[in-house]
Amino acid sequence: MLGYISSTRKKSCVACVKAKRRCDLGYPACARCSSKNLECSYPNPTVRVRAAKVVVRQTTPDLVPETSDAPASSDSSSPEINDMDQYVDYEPFKSVITNNLGDSSSPDSYDSLKESPPLTIANMPQIWEPVVLEQRQVIFIVNKLCTFIPSLAYSGQAMFMHEGLWQNCQPEAYQDSCMVSALYLAKTESNQCILANSINTKIAALVAASNSWSLEQHLAAVQSLIIYQIIRLFDPNLGLQELAHKQNKLLEIWTAQLWKRSFIESDKLPNCRQSWIFQESLRRTVLISVFLRGAWSTFVRGGFCDIVPILARLPIMQDGTLWNSTSTEWAAKEPCTRGAGKGWVTLGEYSSAWSADGAVEELPGLERLMLAACCGRMDPRLLEE
Repeated sequence: MLGYISSTRKKSCVACVKAKRRCDLGYPACARCSSKNLECSYPNPTVRVRAAKVVVRQTTPDLVPETSDAPASSDSSSPEINDMDQYVDYEPFKSVITNNLGDSSSPDSYDSLKESPPLTIANMPQIWEPVVLEQRQVIFIVNKLCTFIPSLAYSGQAMFMHEGLWQNCQPEAYQDSCMVSALYLAKTESNQCILANSINTKIAALVAASNSWSLEQHLAAVQSLIIYQIIRLFDPNLGLQELAHKQNKLLEIWTAQLWKRSFIESDKLPNCRQSWIFQESLRRTVLISVFLRGAWSTFVRGGFCDIVPILARLPIMQDGTLWNSTSTEWAAKEPCTRGAGKGWVTLGEYSSAWSADGAVEELPGLERLMLAACCGRMDPRLLEE
């Protein structure tokens, strides 16, 4: 179910109003209309989308579990979190996980089941099979995620941070993550306590400032938290795995908020290429954030990944070579003229299109990592170093 709620559309759909039922404001159809195979329309006119904007507007998958049932604030800014102990108790975060339920006050009850049409193949919800990765897939994925640390320390970039992203303006969160990465590469038994305390202090600073982030600061904060999580989750010697596991919920929430803000707020960059770099870095950051939590699930649960449905709906570029292309090569492919949403597919579609005779050596880094997780069992070539 698509979970993005436009700030210009806050009223329930016509069908839910008529039935006096709660509407979750899903787009293009709410959950109730989808489950009942009803026509779903909203009273407000459709908002025009600027064609020149190079962002994916068509696909807005939920980044949080659909089981969350608490209403959320419609404010696009980050929640105010004043106590680090809240990470242990997830209840305070539920209000920012789910979407605002709007002006419908009557919840669906048992009576609504009586109105449901007979369940047929046509209107059955999509059922996802549990995915269990092989051990070599898990090892490959974890090793690749860990390469983000030296990459950031030595070059200031990673496969979700474009080299031109923070070239002109470097948020404090980005600078901190670079310094922590460099410190981690110099880790010894004598200084690993300093490293652990530094990471905890940096995260506490992010939490304290989270209610006043700009979109750019929000992106840098999520990127830095990804780096801190990789260090803490996959290095047991630091003794921070338990805390990092709990703070995966914080990463989930900040990522979901960032994804929502990207559809509401526009960047203020001067030209199309810089805007494309920012938006593609944001998309990749969201993808890697969700992927990291899935990788951790496979790491501690015998290869089982519990967020495949979310990953499968996230966008990925069809032409991954654009990411590392020069400005001349990039301009020659004219990505700005494609229109909103052109040039991207969902990860599910991308992985389904992979064949056993595909050219593995031509795959860019991010695409290789995603396919290793999705198709590594079918095509072991993807797991070769």
